[in-house]
This record gives sequence, C-alpha cells and structure tokens, in this order.
Amino acid sequence: MNLSEAILHVAKLAEGQTVTEEETTRFRQWFLLEASEEELQELASAHEAVLMEVQEPVYNNKEIVNNIYSRLTAYCQAEVSAMEESNRQEAIVRKIRKRNYWWAAAASLLIAGGASIWIFRPVQHNPVAIVQSTELEPGGNKAILTLANGQQIVLDNLAKGNIPVQGGVTITKADSGAIAYIGTGDNVQYHTLSTPRGGQFQLTLPDGSKVWLNSASSIRYPTAFTGTERKVEMTGEGYFEVAPDAAKPFTVKAGKIDVHVLGTGFNIMAYADENAIRTTLVSGSVKVQTGNAATVLTPGVQASLAPNEQAFKTSRPDLAEVLAWKNGQFRFNRTGIKNIMRQVERWYDVDVSYEGNVDNIEFQGILSRKVNAKALLETLEATGEVHFRIEGDHISVIPGAKK
Repeated sequence: MNLSEAILHVAKLAEGQTVTEEETTRFRQWFLLEASEEELQELASAHEAVLMEVQEPVYNNKEIVNNIYSRLTAYCQAEVSAMEESNRQEAIVRKIRKRNYWWAAAASLLIAGGASIWIFRPVQHNPVAIVQSTELEPGGNKAILTLANGQQIVLDNLAKGNIPVQGGVTITKADSGAIAYIGTGDNVQYHTLSTPRGGQFQLTLPDGSKVWLNSASSIRYPTAFTGTERKVEMTGEGYFEVAPDAAKPFTVKAGKIDVHVLGTGFNIMAYADENAIRTTLVSGSVKVQTGNAATVLTPGVQASLAPNEQAFKTSRPDLAEVLAWKNGQFRFNRTGIKNIMRQVERWYDVDVSYEGNVDNIEFQGILSRKVNAKALLETLEATGEVHFRIEGDHISVIPGAKK
C-alpha cells in the first residue's frame, strides 16, 4: 500500500464504506511498519479534511470519489509546504499535536482490554487530565564518561573536538554528539559510558564497532582490544553494530547472559525493572549463552531469559518496535500501559504510580520521542481508556476516562 491508497482507505472508513479484511491488513502493515513521519502527517491531514468537508456518506459513484480525493491531495500538499517552512522542532511538535485528533478519531492508537479495535470515525473527548502546566521535556544526548582513575567527563556539555585523557588515549566528539576513540595509548584502561534517565548516546569503540545506548544504560569497555577476544559489559539497553574481525570474536555481557558475535547488528535490553533480558538479532548471527544453556539466533529472532529461568525462549518480535528507541520513536504494538510507562520513566526522567487495575490496557501506534511527555499522555488519554495526573515529575496512571 502507498500513501494515496492509505488516504482513500481512511476516507472510505470515515464515511462508513465497507472495506475488505485484506485492505485492512495491508493498511495496518503500512501504517505501523512502512509509513514515514511525513506520510503519517499527510494521512492525518487528509482524515481531518474528510471529516470537515464531508458530513454524510457520498461514495456512490466514481466521480464523487475522485473529486474528494483531489481535495484531499491539495489539502495535504498545502500542509506539507507549511511544515517545510517552519522550524524543524516546531514542525515535529505540531505534527504530533495535530495528529492527536487523528489518533483519537481513527482509534489507531486503541487496542484496549486485549481486543484489537480499528474504528475510523470521529469521536468527541474531554480535555486531558493534566493538572499542572509542566511539559516534561523529552530526553536528549546526555552521558557521563568515567575514566580508569575515576574522573568523570560530562559529555553533553563538552564542545566538539578531541578529548585527551590519561595514558595517551584520545577521544573525539563529533558534531552529532557521538564520541569515538582515535588513539588508544600504550596501556589498556577501562572506561564506562553511562546515560542517565532522559539521556541517550552514541559511541564508536576502539575497534570501530558502534554502540547506541538508550536511557538509564551503561557500557564498560577497554581503550584497546588486545588478545584473542573483544569483550564489553552493559546494563540497560543498547544497539550494537559490530566491526567484523574473525580473529577476535566480540562478546557482550549483560546480566547473566553473554552474547557472542563475529560481525552483526543486534539489540540487547537488560533493564533491571523488565521481566526478562532480551537479545534481538537484526543481521548476521549471534549465540546467546547463560550457564550451560545456549542458542544461536538468526535475523529477526529474539531470545529472552527471565530472572528465574535457566533456558532461553525465542520468538519473532516486531523489529520496528524493538528498534523504535534508536530511530527516535515510541512504537506500541499491543503494548501494555505499564510497559509504556516504564519507557516514559526512562526517557522523561519521571516517576510513575498506578491508581487502580491497568493490567488489561494496551495500545497500538507510533509517536515521536521528540515530543514532550504531555503530548504523549494526551494522545493516550484521548482513547478514553486511561487518564493521568501530573504533579511535578510524578505521573499517576488511572484507568478509564476522566469523569
């Protein structure tokens, strides 16, 4: 499915027209996995145009369909042109806020009570239950580098350029904020890169391997890989693109598991507050091991290990959802509210509590990680399945719509 087909699909649904199961499946796949942010904005604008300009079913002949489609196309083009003239960050925020109505109207973010619901119709909802004006800004590139002697360097405040450290090691910081090792010195030392809640960072290791760290994560590594292996330790979540070197296998230790690779791309999530350590392979081949249990993964497969288990469970997750954090997105695919709020805690550096049973509340949809927490919560709340109370940096989650 392409954008034009998606616009017609949404318009037909908004007008109560019958669509086939195949069309719905194709639209759902496009919406969740293939559509770009720009295409989603156009789709949102098109849906609003339908609701504003067409008040009753009129899809009774081809001429009317074509006329409406022409109006939608012109409307979308005008919206995109206006966005291109705006500041990029403002455009992103406006895009998400504008889409709030679309998500509520189309129920594309609504999978509640464990049942998948795809209803494309206008709905009315009350203002969101935000009791203070705080925006709770999103995270960004923030990290602390701890050297072998205990010295700490706050990287987010550091200007670009070379960072000479002890032992002749030289690190450079790029325009993007990422750091890389360009001189390893004579003596091997161990450094630790840590991101706080509300932080993320990119690192190029001394062997050229690249690491993306999610919020509340850390990686410990040597300033030079000597001997017959390359080994690092991590907590939290990270994505690795390992530089190939058959003579020196690469190993990541995360909690009680070891991930052995030669050259590949994979994601590890090993947060202490999650119910399992999860390794997801994107490309290449890895072996995950704990004690005497081991399994070899192929691309698209995830191995998970719960705290009290001795063997791995494998599955095929939604890769777009697994890697959403690295690509600047929140992606929910029948995702429980508690899972979502753990992501909110880490990215916005807030604390969360629950008032009532929210175990069966799930959501589906996509949002940018560049919006503030208020915009994200407004979108979730518009479904009527949950509402929130914000007090400083604390968020209370309450089932049901605001009364």
